[in-house]
Amino acid sequence: MDRRHQVFISSTFSDLKEERAEIIQALLELDCFPAGMELFPATSSGAWELIKGVIDDSDYYCLVIGGRYGSVDSDGVGYTEKEYDYAVLTNKPIMVFLHKAPGAIPVDQAEKTESGRAKLDAFRDKVQKAHHCKYWSSAEELGGQVSRSLIVLRRTCPSDGWVPGKFAADESLILENATLRAKVSQLEADLVVAGTKSTMEPPADLARGSDSYSRSISFKLPGKKNYLCEPIDVTWDNILTYVGPSLLGECTEDEFQEKLNLCFFHAISDNESWEDVLHDSIVIPIVVRDEIMVQLRALGQVAPGKKRRAVSDQKVYWRLTESGEARLIQVQAVKR
Repeated sequence: MDRRHQVFISSTFSDLKEERAEIIQALLELDCFPAGMELFPATSSGAWELIKGVIDDSDYYCLVIGGRYGSVDSDGVGYTEKEYDYAVLTNKPIMVFLHKAPGAIPVDQAEKTESGRAKLDAFRDKVQKAHHCKYWSSAEELGGQVSRSLIVLRRTCPSDGWVPGKFAADESLILENATLRAKVSQLEADLVVAGTKSTMEPPADLARGSDSYSRSISFKLPGKKNYLCEPIDVTWDNILTYVGPSLLGECTEDEFQEKLNLCFFHAISDNESWEDVLHDSIVIPIVVRDEIMVQLRALGQVAPGKKRRAVSDQKVYWRLTESGEARLIQVQAVKR
């Protein structure tokens, strides 16, 4: 978005008209708004209150000191110095430009009284001690210094600036945006909940819980070839008891397969005829593994993993849903 900055030009006026004109031109070329006494509107408000308001609204403050101290208030303090002091008080980013050779300034552009010269010298000394100052001797040189200094100041002290009216937001728009953001946050939270909790009960005709699941698997007895056993019976709760703990923290398909192998291995071990079967000899066909996964998903107990992982990780992950976790606790947690 295009942002423009306002720069307050602080200096005496009648002796620096040409210099101020160069500064204004330099600021306009940088798409900035110059603000100074020659641009103030006629108003019934107090002059000092008006000046403070314009400084408050400005992004940067530009002080130029020539050969005059300028008009003073009832306390004897010059308005240019008061503007500078207020800019310091309000922490405005400040640029300071001092005439390089005050003694060479023409008489009609210099202080005529001893007290005025003393105040000017004290003012110059104060700002030189507080800031890194730039020195100029002509209006053209001053305009170039202001341009370069402002470019650096914008980078080192960025400011919000001003935006076109079509991008400005009034209070009602700010309130509306806040309300919409709150609604978006609530909807996002609802989606998270919906993603982990099924709102639909699985069809009543699906096998589940203590229902039996029978499939033939193969294994190898010591010293013999692969043996295809008769169908082995396990229950769906039994399967969930074996695979569920690994799914709580998400697991890969290979880890899921290992837990299934252990489930059927223990079921086989109950048969005295196959007591010599080793765990690592169990072979469960992929079609059986996939059939079990589909059934668990249909029951709403298992879902694809959702944790973020490295792009290089191409493995498939699965997790236990809230429904699956509740069922696992119901069938496996130790009762009193």
